[in-house]
Amino acid sequence: MSTQTLGQEVARRLMHDLNSGVFKQGDKLPTQIELMTRYSAGRNTVREAVQGIVALGLLEVRAGFGTTVCRIDGQAVLARTMSATKLDEVAMEDLLEFRLLLEGEAAALASDRASAIDHEAIRTALAEYQDAVRRSEEVYSHDVAFHRAIADATHNRLYVGVIDTSSQLFQQAMQAADRAPGDIFEAAAEHALVAHHILAGDGDSARAAMRDHIVAGNNRRLRTNTNQEIAT
Repeated sequence: MSTQTLGQEVARRLMHDLNSGVFKQGDKLPTQIELMTRYSAGRNTVREAVQGIVALGLLEVRAGFGTTVCRIDGQAVLARTMSATKLDEVAMEDLLEFRLLLEGEAAALASDRASAIDHEAIRTALAEYQDAVRRSEEVYSHDVAFHRAIADATHNRLYVGVIDTSSQLFQQAMQAADRAPGDIFEAAAEHALVAHHILAGDGDSARAAMRDHIVAGNNRRLRTNTNQEIAT
């Protein structure tokens, strides 16, 4: 089961409000007290969520004015915050939180917005990934392509920009997660479940399945690291 802090949950809900147009580009964000009421959260939790999204470049804090919604540009966000990052343990944790926040919501949006063409693209990306797994071929370009197909189905350029700009980082995380026998087969089953819920139009289940997949991959990575430390 996936886990997240209260701050991450509030950040997810705030990101949903940004992407759905509740808070539009140039809008001043409601006051901290109003956000506390809207998200049923405490002051520190709201502050953590807002600061996380400010760090992504999607919100801007102006002295004496408040917090405003910036122009959403996935390419600029990733270039500023993650470009050329070597994935040490701290960066891995940062990337985990980042993917949980964006990709979980992307899966939910894709389940609501995907067209018949998007459904076919997701099916094709999944099939190509599964074929690579069965043939014991390199799977990670297909892995990224599957996640990109889901991002594309949101019809939100931010999600596609995130995948395109950070594909090398995503591949590093995927390779780190799939090193023990059977890991890739577990990941393939998780992909199939994500696709199933998206194609069925079940946004809540798609979000949960994507988040569970990302957390499971990180757990496999940590498990492998622990086993290697014991062996040495």
